This record gives sequence, C-alpha cells and structure tokens, in this order.
Amino acid sequence: MYTIYGVTDCPWCLRAQAWCMENEVEYVWVSMDWSPAYREYIKNSWGWKTYPIVTETFFDQDGPEEFLVGGFDDLRAKLLSTEE
Repeated sequence: MYTIYGVTDCPWCLRAQAWCMENEVEYVWVSMDWSPAYREYIKNSWGWKTYPIVTETFFDQDGPEEFLVGGFDDLRAKLLSTEE
C-alpha cells in the first residue's frame, strides 16, 4: 500500500493519485492543506523537499513498516518496473 502526502492544489499530487487509481494501486491520501507545521515535519522526516511525498507500507506480524518511494516520478517508475 502507498501513502501520498500532499496538498490539493499540487498538480503532481493529483497526478500521483490519478496514476494509482488508473493502475488499481491501493493508496491512502494524506491531505496536508491545513497544517503548514505538519507539512514541514513530514518533509524533514523523510528528507524530501517537494510534494507529493510517496511512501510504501508493508504489513507483517511486527506491525507496519513505511519506506520512502519519493515523488510522482519515483512512484510512476516503481509501478512501471513492477509491471514488467
């Protein structure tokens, strides 16, 4: 499962969501619209400077583990590479 952290007026954030929908990829959208402090916290936590910030989460008996994918281009490249 993917998590897309973003803001609603960001075209790349919208493209990331659209790409997931078109490719039937499960994702969660985290709207960062109303919390500039949380936006900065998330950017600093992942070491990523722009939005969207896309992560992939794996679930197992030890609980969820979340890993950075990157931005829209990184998400698209990852999904395209798994299709081959």
